[in-house]
Amino acid sequence: MTATTDVHDHPSTDDAAGGEPGRPDAPAGTATDDVPTASIWQLAWRVSQHDRRSFWLGWGLFVLFFAFPAVTGFALGRAFAALEDGDTGGVYRWAGASIGSELLRMLAIHGGAIEWTKCWIHMQTLLRANMLAAQVASGGPEAGQPVGSAGEAITHFREDAEDVAELVDGIVDVSGGLVFTVLVAFVLGAANAVGAAVLIVPLLAVALATRTLDSRIKAYRAADRAAASAVTGLVGDVMAAATTVKVNDASEHLLARLGRLVEHRRFTAVRDRVVDEAIMAFSRGATDIGLGLVLVVSAGAIASGSFGVGTLALFVSYLGWLAFLPRMVGRVLARRKQAVIAFDRMRGLVADADVRNTVRARALPLERRQQGVRPADARPARVPLERLAVRHLSGVYGSGAGVRDVSFTVERGEFVVVTGPIGAGKSTLLRAVLGLSGRAAYSGTVAWNGQLLDDRGSFLVPPNAAFLPQVPQLLSDSVRDNVGLGEISDEALARSLRWSAIDTDVAEMPAGETTLIGPRGLRLSGGQRQRLATARALVHGPELVVLDDLSSAVDVETELLLWDNLTAAGLTVIAVSHRHVAFERATQILHLDAGHLVGGPQ
Repeated sequence: MTATTDVHDHPSTDDAAGGEPGRPDAPAGTATDDVPTASIWQLAWRVSQHDRRSFWLGWGLFVLFFAFPAVTGFALGRAFAALEDGDTGGVYRWAGASIGSELLRMLAIHGGAIEWTKCWIHMQTLLRANMLAAQVASGGPEAGQPVGSAGEAITHFREDAEDVAELVDGIVDVSGGLVFTVLVAFVLGAANAVGAAVLIVPLLAVALATRTLDSRIKAYRAADRAAASAVTGLVGDVMAAATTVKVNDASEHLLARLGRLVEHRRFTAVRDRVVDEAIMAFSRGATDIGLGLVLVVSAGAIASGSFGVGTLALFVSYLGWLAFLPRMVGRVLARRKQAVIAFDRMRGLVADADVRNTVRARALPLERRQQGVRPADARPARVPLERLAVRHLSGVYGSGAGVRDVSFTVERGEFVVVTGPIGAGKSTLLRAVLGLSGRAAYSGTVAWNGQLLDDRGSFLVPPNAAFLPQVPQLLSDSVRDNVGLGEISDEALARSLRWSAIDTDVAEMPAGETTLIGPRGLRLSGGQRQRLATARALVHGPELVVLDDLSSAVDVETELLLWDNLTAAGLTVIAVSHRHVAFERATQILHLDAGHLVGGPQ
């Protein structure tokens, strides 16, 4: 079981989640062990410090923006006091000071908005970059669990990242309001100490109300994000399978399903928003009551005339601004709960489900003053394969499905076929051998030339190994870019197209290797898509080629040509297949049934 770090306001223990890859039995972010609690404030701090210059400059300017009304009010009070005393020169001087304060305040908000926008982008980009890096990493310390669908990923990369940035944004507002309130407390305290002391009453009331609604704030936000994920997930799946929907005349059924999900999303969103607005309304109400109390305790002084015109003007100028801090405190306390849910969801996408990996420091050159450097190619060195030894390998999901205690050996140049009924665990076996991220619990060993592979996911990538999944994914780009996914030589491209038996098809395309194949390769036939993806797997001449049911989208003649090409090239192959043309060329046949190897290698 993998230890994780949870993020909560207090320690908690959750159950382990299991399920098929991309179909978790529990939402992403469910903890798997009793682990130390990560402080939401520490996580927010690390996010805010990604670009220290923008944060501190933006923070300082916003604090000045919120503090200047204290200076303006003080100047107005002194101006009215001078007016009461008949000091015309003093009136002009203090009135000028008040105008100057407001001008400086406008300059502060202008500069603060510019710098804080930069900081806002940096904070969200850091979270998104860490999630993206975890999703594209194959093994290594950064590899995370795969997200369920592209649609679901949108809510993680957009809403969850925004929730965290809004928490930091609220903290800046609170700090500015706190500076203003402290300044005002000193000024008002000198005039009326009891009235100044009453200012703390709204803050206590808001904190108590937010604490009371703690569980509902988090539960409602979690339900709203889950409902949003369901809607975007279905929309993404429908767009990816638009042709299937059309030919099966399933539009009405899918629209009805979407309507139900949208209605549930509406319910959860309204409920979440109502709680949020209720806290804000309570904060405003508590503030108004607090201001009323200030006037009540000061009424005696006002009635007796001990309050001069200047002191009265001072109180009046501060009344509206004194409502700011309690409102912001209520908002931050609510956003803290929402950010807890956001981090708990995002950690399901990063390495070890450790929430600290969502805020890992990363160089992100987003501004002109920052120099971008293209990362170096991190491919491992080629290690010629002589023998691959798999011993007692198991990969079991939470549902109990998977493979158990499978052992076999592959010598260089062998052609090993994995077969068995549907659900026997063939795909799970291939993924377990390659160490691909998934929600299965893996055990057993894989050795390359007698050396145990501790991190198979980072070693078994090109040029050492290549994998073709059962449903390959193509990009809306050219043939060349889909095969290479980066810079490749003309010789490597031509060789991979020839080995995958698609060279003739590419030559007949209007623009040859630069032909655009459309979104997900929709301009190609099913067989062409499968063979183009095969070319991608072969382009680096891997020592080991792992193919998951290549025959599912090609005819017998094409499959025969593919096997002949791979055999002639001397490649070592592990392939899932159910056809006799593969069995006839196999040096070994691994028959799986219910997750077990039947009869041993044949």
